[in-house]
Amino acid sequence: MRPVRVLPSAAIAPLMASLLAAACGSGSAPEADVTAAPAATLTAVTVAQADAATAGIEVAPARTVERADPLQASGVVTFDERRTARMGSLVEGVVHEIRVQPGDTVARGAVVARLHSHIVHDAWAAYFKAQAEQRRLESELAFTKTAASRAEQLVEDRALSRQELERARADVMAAEEALAAGGAEVTRTVQELEHYGIRPGPGSDPREHQDVPVVAPFAGVVIHRLVTEGSAVTPGAPLLVISDLSRVWIAAEVDEALVSRVKTGGLATIRTAAYPDESFAGTLTAVGDVVDPTTRRVTLRIEAPNADRRLKPQMFVTATLGASAPRRVLVLPSRAVQEMEGESIVFVRSGADRYTRRSVTTGTDVGGEVEIVRGLSEGDVVVTAGAFLLKSELLKPAGEEP
Repeated sequence: MRPVRVLPSAAIAPLMASLLAAACGSGSAPEADVTAAPAATLTAVTVAQADAATAGIEVAPARTVERADPLQASGVVTFDERRTARMGSLVEGVVHEIRVQPGDTVARGAVVARLHSHIVHDAWAAYFKAQAEQRRLESELAFTKTAASRAEQLVEDRALSRQELERARADVMAAEEALAAGGAEVTRTVQELEHYGIRPGPGSDPREHQDVPVVAPFAGVVIHRLVTEGSAVTPGAPLLVISDLSRVWIAAEVDEALVSRVKTGGLATIRTAAYPDESFAGTLTAVGDVVDPTTRRVTLRIEAPNADRRLKPQMFVTATLGASAPRRVLVLPSRAVQEMEGESIVFVRSGADRYTRRSVTTGTDVGGEVEIVRGLSEGDVVVTAGAFLLKSELLKPAGEEP
């Protein structure tokens, strides 16, 4: 059998007096004092009906009502991942220059750093070699075309055999193919330099383009600078984080039992302690497909414009989602719910004189009535006044007289 504490009549008055004195005193709040006691193992308290009336214990059944209330979800501001660049090194080399600091605003295409690498020298050498080879192949093609034209004239004059003419024409085709391959090699070397942020052209001087520029892909704010000048880097090594904070995401969570009440595309009102008298508009754009096995909650993604950048990443917020269609919910007076050992509990009358602790999951609180998502059924008789007295009895150390 589960442990039960029987509360005798003689204990009612002293207990009520001590609770009243604690509530009126200048020290810590009563709940803080009692929860500091050792963890309780009791799950029920027995109180005679006459004593319950004296102690002010009142009960009422859990009832079902219709609600079309909004849903609140706690969350945190995060970066818009579609507008956040975690920039890494394209080459193996050394950081030659860093032009920005965290907090700096940069424009799209701005050079924020430069890297020095031998790979750039190799790319320039390949580019000039391909250019020279292309010029040689162009000359060779011009020569073979001239030779073929001369051969055609000699064949007409019967001074050259048809076989020699066909050989001259084959030389022209081979030269054209070689020139096409040479042109492809030039294109490859150009693209390689462009991959490193360098655009070669006629008269390009490699001495003026020895570094690999690191370019901001869009306008934004420098969030992190992860290297210093002189740092050795390898391909993929993180350099900078830049984010466009004109739009942010809010990662919020709701209990899995409430997922059916949220729909993508709905409006959300966002509030934060930093601006207590203001609210921000957002849109629910995604509902998570996985339930966290530890918290039994589902993640929501809300997108919000942030042109003035007042919503800061990692800032805690509360998101209120739009009212849902009317639905039937189970409710209790808010005062019936107590916090104990990290969970919400109520006391259910399980007999004429017996009150049993029961864990519940709560929803929104509207007008002094809280929604019970899980843990109770309609008609369960619950303590609505005096629940704190019963909680105090359960928290007493084992063996202590009431």
